[in-house]
Amino acid sequence: MHISLITATKETAFLHAISSAAITHEITLQCARNKIPGCRCGKTKSRKRGNADWQWGGCSDNIKYGEKETRRFIDKLEKGNDARTAFNLHNNHLGRKAVRASLQRNCKCHGVTGSCNLKTCWKQLAPFEIVGSALKQKYRAATQVTFLNNKLQERDNRNRYSQVTRKDLKLVYLDSSPDYCVRNMTVGSAGMLRRTCRSDIVSNGQCRSLCNSCNLRHRTEEHSKQVKCRSKFVWCCAVKCKLCTEKYSLTTCV
Repeated sequence: MHISLITATKETAFLHAISSAAITHEITLQCARNKIPGCRCGKTKSRKRGNADWQWGGCSDNIKYGEKETRRFIDKLEKGNDARTAFNLHNNHLGRKAVRASLQRNCKCHGVTGSCNLKTCWKQLAPFEIVGSALKQKYRAATQVTFLNNKLQERDNRNRYSQVTRKDLKLVYLDSSPDYCVRNMTVGSAGMLRRTCRSDIVSNGQCRSLCNSCNLRHRTEEHSKQVKCRSKFVWCCAVKCKLCTEKYSLTTCV
């Protein structure tokens, strides 16, 4: 999958980050489910018992494998030493690290019945919704940078530049975002005027808010469609379904 968008806005940055995160998460998840031959448990740092009531053990999700395969799948498509390549690679990296940062510690108790004198713990992927929420926050706090001396650079309020490194876990962008309410196909924006939104995909409230956020009114019409339902298997070998009427709303920005 190679993402090629015209401008390097923070929306493009978010798309790179969440795509990289989704692939990392899915590969790691499939590894944990023993769906990938040769992928084993992830390694965890040794922990001295001391007075702690838990220790590492079990089979941690192999996030390192997920990150490696995602780099091989996405990053190797990026060629050159220009601003856009640096932008893509940074945000791809951010997406992978968001998955790693979301790892949760799961534990199992040991000891006599009813006690938990010692726990064995392992690292497990968090649901992807948690990763997505974290990246959404990074999108809101995204930083505009420039490309100087073959590196991404951030300018402070004293007009001084500092290099953005992979340790800076922030979403970065090069270009200011266009007004997405206005049609501008040069930058890939279809605008919102006469755009439609279906309530069977998102809620009516969300559809209306899309129009209102662009200072447009909305017109909602009720529709219905025939869908297959109450399917059953008939021996042998067919599936027969009935037709049901499903209602939905269509909201248009006017």
